[in-house]
Amino acid sequence: MDIEIVCNTDDAVLFSNIETNSQLPITWVKNESTNEDHAILVGGGYSLTNCLDSIKWRQSIGQKIFALNNSAKYLIENEIIPDYQVIMDARPENIEFVNPELPIFLNSQCNPELFKKTDKAILWHSVIDGIDEHIPDHEDYALIGGGLTVGLSAMCLVYTLGYRNLHLYGYDSSYHEDQSHAYEQALNKGEQTCEVTVNGKTFKSSLTMGRQAELFQQVAFNLIDAGCIITVDGEGAIPEIAKCSMLPRTEITEEEKYKSMWSIDAYRVHSPGERVASLFCAMFNPKGTVIDFGCGSGKGGAKIDKLRGSTCKVILADFADNCVDKGNNLPFVYCDLVKGTELKGDYGYCTDVMEHIPTEDVDKVIKTIMGAVPKAFFQICLVNDSFGGMIGHPLHLSIFPSVWWYEMFKNLGYKIEWMEADAINAQFFVTI
Repeated sequence: MDIEIVCNTDDAVLFSNIETNSQLPITWVKNESTNEDHAILVGGGYSLTNCLDSIKWRQSIGQKIFALNNSAKYLIENEIIPDYQVIMDARPENIEFVNPELPIFLNSQCNPELFKKTDKAILWHSVIDGIDEHIPDHEDYALIGGGLTVGLSAMCLVYTLGYRNLHLYGYDSSYHEDQSHAYEQALNKGEQTCEVTVNGKTFKSSLTMGRQAELFQQVAFNLIDAGCIITVDGEGAIPEIAKCSMLPRTEITEEEKYKSMWSIDAYRVHSPGERVASLFCAMFNPKGTVIDFGCGSGKGGAKIDKLRGSTCKVILADFADNCVDKGNNLPFVYCDLVKGTELKGDYGYCTDVMEHIPTEDVDKVIKTIMGAVPKAFFQICLVNDSFGGMIGHPLHLSIFPSVWWYEMFKNLGYKIEWMEADAINAQFFVTI
């Protein structure tokens, strides 16, 4: 979605709340040791209505329920007493959600009136730019990621509390007909809606729900990489995202796959090419024409253009014609690296592309790049991707250790002038 989601509360109010709440004599969340317990995270999505028996069973075997916002009230009405409540929203209207009988994780940005309604509050801080300037000295505390919604942040919160087994309910992130929640929620009445498409299915969502669905997989896979096991029950956009990697895959070309991926804004958030552009420019001092092979969003090429100025002419090359960010005016050339190219330049720049190539085509792509330029910088990711599930197709098709790539370049007759590698990425500067 080409929509910027902004906080529903001004920064000045947020920071004022944080300063006020941080003065309270209450416990702050800090990093806890890993435990073997299970956390049940309960959102308010409509599918929660069909999951109550499963939640009751999990609680009966000792798993802990973290009820988000007003789902606590709904659970209690259905004879399920949550172990904890979690609230993040800074609007004062959220005071109606606070259950003073439950231990409650209240975010420091919440309106101070919420803290006055309970003596069971536990304070937690979100990762917010500039928050450190508004938190007084404290012996120990954690900053919790997840960001946009209480659903995503709660996943990171329970991780910080030591949980590695997470079970999600009511995380629909979409409507059921015209109902946004399993219960009446006046606070969300009249919100603007959009459509979210997952694996060919279209869901009605609010703008915030839609953005949450886009970001869910990024948060989930980061937690999985950190050792978590995550289950998602129910129906809706996020449950569909969670299960689509297990669905039978329809035939799709590589070009179609990436046109689909670049239609998802969350895929544009992180740009490996942008992150290593400074390294490339500093170490190899490129001059002349630099071709950004498999340029994707074009952020990497744009960073090189900014750093090198008139010293370099940067050309973006890719086979997905919707990949380049709006506003990036660098020249773009359609280029299928498997089939070859007539492009010619002085330097090649190819970051986080090679792992996406089917293994049987890796040699063809390397030959295409090195046939177009006499020297090229490669960064290659060595681990599985975390976004392919969005469309039901894996993205990283050639996952090999750095030595495999080293031998590939050598066996094709190219010189490796420089190499660095860790557990995640390998970097090569290759010449003909």
